[in-house]
Amino acid sequence: MQYKTSMKEFSPFGFVYEQPIHQQKQQMISRVNRLTPNHTINQLLHFDCEVYLEMQEGIAALVIGFTPDSEDLKVFSIHRKVCLNPGVYFSIISVSSSASCKLITSSGFTMQTVELEQPYLFNRILPNIQIQEILGYYYNVRNAGYEFKGEKHEYYELTFVDRGCLETTIEGKEYHLKEKEMILYGPGQFHTQKIHQGQSCSYVTIVFSMLNVSPETFLGRDLPLLNRVFPYDKKIYTLMKDFVQESSYQIPYLNSLMICLLQEIMIRLLQSEFIAHKEERPVSISRQHYQNELLEDVLSYIDSSLCEPLTIAEICQKFSLSRSSLQLLFKENMNQTPKKYISDLKLEKSCQLIREKQYTISEIALMLGFNSIHYFSRAFTQKYNMSPSEYAKQMFSQT
Repeated sequence: MQYKTSMKEFSPFGFVYEQPIHQQKQQMISRVNRLTPNHTINQLLHFDCEVYLEMQEGIAALVIGFTPDSEDLKVFSIHRKVCLNPGVYFSIISVSSSASCKLITSSGFTMQTVELEQPYLFNRILPNIQIQEILGYYYNVRNAGYEFKGEKHEYYELTFVDRGCLETTIEGKEYHLKEKEMILYGPGQFHTQKIHQGQSCSYVTIVFSMLNVSPETFLGRDLPLLNRVFPYDKKIYTLMKDFVQESSYQIPYLNSLMICLLQEIMIRLLQSEFIAHKEERPVSISRQHYQNELLEDVLSYIDSSLCEPLTIAEICQKFSLSRSSLQLLFKENMNQTPKKYISDLKLEKSCQLIREKQYTISEIALMLGFNSIHYFSRAFTQKYNMSPSEYAKQMFSQT
């Protein structure tokens, strides 16, 4: 978080005050400085007496230190009126589009302008990338043997595999995507997609335009996000689920929310370039990290046991958890109960098995541990608003 001049961290450099300085009464002089936004500071001011700063308009930041050394400088948002101690080195920069500040000091002042050996870079909070428009978003359900001959266009295209596996090529190079993995096609890149025999695949496609609004970000053909498969990441997976879920609602400000979710997905992917090289903190100092590890293990176990009789009691015993602890783990991280998660996962798996056409609906119900074909059909209809047999007819009619 940022510091303000009203915080205790500022006390070594000066203090804040409430009432404006009466210059004539106190025999002081002043000047009003017009400030402009700036990323780079090359000079600092140094007074041999107290200096008072009173903002006239806008928002500004104070860069200050005890030496004219870039590494020694600290940044404070100017909060209230500020008095600086004699001998400090400082500069004032605008954070808003423009600002002005009155600088007040004694008439007998001595001031120096000191050049920094290394310029100080002020970290302005500005976006690096911007999603301009989402041109299309689709949830694709493809049967075994599906093949898309390929296309190229002048937009970015994100493909996220929800269930199953997907083969794709980019400019002739092959990539294999498993469940919960994703790939980003760039503008002008020719890409194809196909699904092998005996498999099926459900995946999300989002076509969008994006530009960089910061000189530090390059969005050309050498963007590090292109031509690579991104593995499962919990945060990105949650964002993708939210995108799919929210996009089905017709409520005000939906478009803005979808763009925000997609923008966060892209930022998380860009950050993954750096996060991957960070050392993990010890588990003991982070409850959330422990929850992430435990949840990943539980979800992996559920996924691998989907075609076996699976109970909440068995999961609790497997991971030495009480029922309430398991409920809390899912509530805090999945926003649903373990029972609901397992049921939804079984129904998603049933869709995949129906599309693969290797088993009858009764066999699928038995494989996934449903008590009866009637119970399976009722649960399927409640979730998808159609019976399993109706779903099968719909899928097979598309081939």
